[in-house]
Amino acid sequence: MRKALGISLAALFILLMASAADAARRPHEGKIIRVETVEKSADVAGEKISNVEHSMVIQGEKGDQWTLYWDDTTKFKHDLVPSELKEGDRVHFDFVEKNGRMWLTELRRTKKADRD
Repeated sequence: MRKALGISLAALFILLMASAADAARRPHEGKIIRVETVEKSADVAGEKISNVEHSMVIQGEKGDQWTLYWDDTTKFKHDLVPSELKEGDRVHFDFVEKNGRMWLTELRRTKKADRD
């Protein structure tokens, strides 16, 4: 019984350490360096198809930079509107990786940048 309990606790400890290490590798907050909106369009069989791509570059505490993309499914917290985001704002975010890109699932501004 004691041996089974010891093994169970050791397995739980290893699992917790692995999940903490994974969370440390994933960025979750930083400062906005750049916000971009790019409109792409094409004519297909006489019909114009357009797509708007929204992205921002975030810089973490250690100088790492990530390009994050968002669409209509992204949740902006505290009544934040994407057009209100400016360079220098500090944000906290969650994301998923899809098709080699980091897609925002949730974003909230933690501090507004000082404006001139």
